[in-house]
Amino acid sequence: MAETLTGFDLVATPTLRTRVPTLAETDIDADPANWSRFMAVSANTRPFNYLGLPTISIPCGFDDRGLPVGLQLAGRPFAEATVLRAADAYQQVTDWHRKAPTL
Repeated sequence: MAETLTGFDLVATPTLRTRVPTLAETDIDADPANWSRFMAVSANTRPFNYLGLPTISIPCGFDDRGLPVGLQLAGRPFAEATVLRAADAYQQVTDWHRKAPTL
């Protein structure tokens, strides 16, 4: 992965591959089938977590149910400062981090 990232400062992906699941949809005790749903939802974050790469998720909107959507920024090994600067720059020009879903 480090070799793949050498030509890039950051990789931007959706934080989740699907919309935010409800608590019931991730309750593994209530329905063991929820495990596969949970694993599919976290598929974009898992590689960066597993490799220990600096990554941040920042708000970037809401889905069709009004639940938050995240933008994930990941950097090269030990590039925490780059990831944090990029997230801060994004938040300086957007206001998604100031908005809350309608309850």
